Amino acid sequence: MPLARLGSNASIGEMERRFMPGIFISYRRDDQAGFAGRLADALEATFGADNVFRDIEDIHPGEDFVVAIEKNLAAVDVMLALIGPAWLSLSRQGVRRLDEPDDFVRREIEAGLTAGKVVLPVLVGGAAMPAESELPSSIRTLARRQALVLTDAGWSADLARLIAVVATKVPVVRPTTGRPVAIWGGVALLAAALLAVGLNGFGTKQTGDAAQPVAVAPAQNVSGRWQATIKYDWGAEHLEKFELQVDKDKLHGTAGYLGVARMIEQGTVSGEQLGFVTHSQEVAGDGPAREVTHRYRGTLKAGELHLVLESGGGFSAHTPVSFVARRADGG
Repeated sequence: MPLARLGSNASIGEMERRFMPGIFISYRRDDQAGFAGRLADALEATFGADNVFRDIEDIHPGEDFVVAIEKNLAAVDVMLALIGPAWLSLSRQGVRRLDEPDDFVRREIEAGLTAGKVVLPVLVGGAAMPAESELPSSIRTLARRQALVLTDAGWSADLARLIAVVATKVPVVRPTTGRPVAIWGGVALLAAALLAVGLNGFGTKQTGDAAQPVAVAPAQNVSGRWQATIKYDWGAEHLEKFELQVDKDKLHGTAGYLGVARMIEQGTVSGEQLGFVTHSQEVAGDGPAREVTHRYRGTLKAGELHLVLESGGGFSAHTPVSFVARRADGG
């Protein structure tokens, strides 16, 4: 990007952010939105929130969707194309979505390939890599690229491998200062893997030229009973209850979904940030049930939990739902 386009009043921090290599996550909301949110959180923790683009959070109300995507795609070096079980086959009115000229996922990948970005297929939810013959001609070369795999069972190890690959193109950001540090090659692989899996719970702190270990900020205490009135994306409204217990940086308990308490899995708390997963079953007609994965992530602000819920894997497509939970135990 030419320096002149930044304008004479651009701050050093603003210029630094605009020149910083970034990551673009391409995904279908009705196929792998939950994985996209989970991956975005991990990437932001490693590479900085300003350097990860995902449309659900990074396009502001009233902003042109197409223009925003093209602008953010132009500013990044790496595109992660998330491919779930329904990514290839999803259709609308009998036409496969991927075959529609204005399909956003197709347009994103076309733009990434045309611009010479590093486009990495990422397989989630047990999906297989599509063959060239199954893809539109404009994105057919995607099938020739080595895919990465993310699984629930091997999440930490899979994520470490993915971050190690991305870290060869995008600098890791020191978590204590938020300033970019260009760490390439073998050092980047180790640094990214350590950041990804959170080994020993340490970050780095600069003292002169030497990096000294410093403990990560303690988890905020969110233990207790919480409740929130949630209006789901199909219009139903429920008073949901949350029973939360924190053990160091782990979050346990139950979270209400459609009035039923669901067991919390993969719960974590770090500073003011928290996230967890629950599951439910969805049935269509007389066929077998499908498991739906519900991913919650959010922030403790002024004594309230500001959360976003993303659901995927069932028969229905869901858009993310934001809500605020307040204490129900007077704590």
